Amino acid sequence: MPSWGRRIAVLVLLGLAACGSIEVHKATSTLDYLYPKGTPALPPQDVSLQVPVRVALAFAPGGNSYDSVLTEVERTALLERMAADMRTRDFVKGVDVIPSTYLTPGGGFDNLDQVAHAFGSDVAVLLSYDQSQFSDTTGWSITYWTVVGAYVVKGEENQTQTFLDAAVFDIKSRALLFRAAGTATSGSAATPVESMAVLHSESVAGFDAATTALIAQLNLALEEFGKQAARGTVRGQGTPALEVSPSEEYTGVAKFENGRYTGALGAESLLAAALLLLGAAGARRAARGRG
Repeated sequence: MPSWGRRIAVLVLLGLAACGSIEVHKATSTLDYLYPKGTPALPPQDVSLQVPVRVALAFAPGGNSYDSVLTEVERTALLERMAADMRTRDFVKGVDVIPSTYLTPGGGFDNLDQVAHAFGSDVAVLLSYDQSQFSDTTGWSITYWTVVGAYVVKGEENQTQTFLDAAVFDIKSRALLFRAAGTATSGSAATPVESMAVLHSESVAGFDAATTALIAQLNLALEEFGKQAARGTVRGQGTPALEVSPSEEYTGVAKFENGRYTGALGAESLLAAALLLLGAAGARRAARGRG
């Protein structure tokens, strides 16, 4: 490389080192999607669920479709992990992973109603996220004065913090049934040349780890929802009343003879049986993991 070329390279590397620190923050909000500005508050409506239910699973869209952390392929992969866990429930008829193109930023419940009509959904699980990434230049940046140092010395310290939230809504009544969250934090070192690639890789890994935590927290939230729902309300006093009934296909709980139901009709019995099925499914997965 000519001497002037080396000087330019050194100046570029010094510019990178002088940056000091970089922070990237991206987030989406389920509430901003469902209740865009100017949307009047609606009074709570009572909830009537018929099990098994069909679930729509999607990421709530952000305000700018170009300001997304994950690609559509990466989003779908995370949603499919959650869907696979949900499909083990006897009280879940099916889970549909909804493409991002079906949801409009600020579309509100009208948009969600369109999705429900298209997929036959009863319940929607909407995911939102908040991810912050930090990259700081350490004392090793002095080695960036050499071209080799910029390629081999890991003088950049990176940290990624990921928060993933899932809100479960009854589409017909528009009531929030329950929610759960998963978090993940990671850190690494990188050279300035590879720093951006490492940050993207950690971003995806952060969502993957947060999804694992979220699935576990959703299971716990479902158990708490079952206990509360047995009392006849969604989240306690002052929240919508909740009634759970079985459809004829719900053979895990209901028994029909000559078109008439012969089992208990109470929400407590139905949800207790559903939670027993949930526990049994978890035990089967644990047994397979030990095998």
